[in-house]
Amino acid sequence: MSDDGKLLRQFAETHDEACFEQIVQRHIGFVYAVSLRRLRDSHSAQDATQAVFIALARKAAAVARAPSVIGWLHRSTCYETHNLMRAQANRIARETEALCLGTISSQAASETTAIEAVLDEVLHQLSSNDREAILARYFSGQSYVQIGTTLRLSENAARMRVDRALSKLRDHLQRRGITSTAAALAAALPACASTPVPAGMVMTVSSGSVAGAVAAIGATSLWTFMSTAKIAASVAVIVAIASTALQYHHAHQLEATLSSVQEERATATKQIGALEQQINDLKERVLQQSSSAQVVPASGVVSTQPKPVPGITPKAPKGWFKNGSANNFYEVGVDETQPWGGMPSAYAKSTGPVDGQFGGMMQTISGETYKNQRVQLSGWIKTEEADDGGGHLWLRVDGPEKGKSLKFDNMDGRAPKGTTDWQEYSVVLDVPSEATTLNYGFFVQGSGKIWVNGMTISPVGPEVPTTNMPPRSPPSLPKTPVNLGFSQPPTK
Repeated sequence: MSDDGKLLRQFAETHDEACFEQIVQRHIGFVYAVSLRRLRDSHSAQDATQAVFIALARKAAAVARAPSVIGWLHRSTCYETHNLMRAQANRIARETEALCLGTISSQAASETTAIEAVLDEVLHQLSSNDREAILARYFSGQSYVQIGTTLRLSENAARMRVDRALSKLRDHLQRRGITSTAAALAAALPACASTPVPAGMVMTVSSGSVAGAVAAIGATSLWTFMSTAKIAASVAVIVAIASTALQYHHAHQLEATLSSVQEERATATKQIGALEQQINDLKERVLQQSSSAQVVPASGVVSTQPKPVPGITPKAPKGWFKNGSANNFYEVGVDETQPWGGMPSAYAKSTGPVDGQFGGMMQTISGETYKNQRVQLSGWIKTEEADDGGGHLWLRVDGPEKGKSLKFDNMDGRAPKGTTDWQEYSVVLDVPSEATTLNYGFFVQGSGKIWVNGMTISPVGPEVPTTNMPPRSPPSLPKTPVNLGFSQPPTK
């Protein structure tokens, strides 16, 4: 099966209708399913589907450069159906001037039906990366290897990104009263991926879209697609409401804006309340730990041995060892209470006065496998009160001469500081032919705490820029002796 981007590029360059017809046959079920879920009317869904593919034909060259064609189709379908729903609501409001508009919803017959009612709106609330991952896995049926190739990730990293996106989608659905397990949601999504289209619609959409692109006038193609009866009805409505359309349009725009602001305010209020509760819980936990940190035995000697915390192993795991400039004032280990991608995280935190110091964990491996290649060390980082130097990944390439590194980078100047949520970071270095070892790890500089997860080290192409830190220039020295008589400056 040819790649969507290649088909679009060929169509944009040669106007080959067969290429565009393959795109339509491949994705029309998906576009029509999204339109039908949102509009609940087959005729309106057909109009929306036609409009989306007209836009695709006109913008084929630009869309061919997009990372995901199905992602572009989903966004365009949501925009087009939103415009149709707003126009329909305005028309109903004009025809029923004195009536109060309300929404009546029936109870969903099944979990899939309930999800369909809000699926596209919730997908639109996800970030671009999370939405692309969901669409690729559950709507296009791509494997984790294919997703990783598109997003330049390993298979395991692609799997973790899809799981994380699915968890966020489930959280958004839960806020709307739809509860579901991750497994049930993953099973329900493919059922929403496509809907059988009416007979002949593929040919109608394909030919109508291509005609619109060649003519470069989208309106002409849209009117061609509409039946004579629809044109006549539309003209009659326009003539009937021409005198009042502008007032109703402005009124409904203001009404929609007010509703949006009220929803955002309510959401912000809930988030602030939840954050205040978390802060109070953390303060109470700190007070409880402080009160139980010191135990006075019968001998009268105070013991400061901390109590074990469930889910936390305060020692370096197998294959790693503790390193830093003040090991007595840093703790490292594995934290199962802060997972990412379904796996426990490694951590390093300060436990005493650490001004200007650092502590963390590291590994050392042979450089033989990576010689004459560009390698990337990447991982996900979360920090807490790392206000001094922040949390760092680091990578150093050493040669045969002891104490002299060939390449080095520790994210100096770009490390996350303060309290931050999970974010992916990377270090990229070239490994020369004389390299003997690769040393890498993570650390927190100064006070605070760092969690790290999903670390990988792998070769990358020359298009990925290196982050190697240039060697520091030695301090300038005087060219002649200075003050050999040890004279003191005059006192004032």
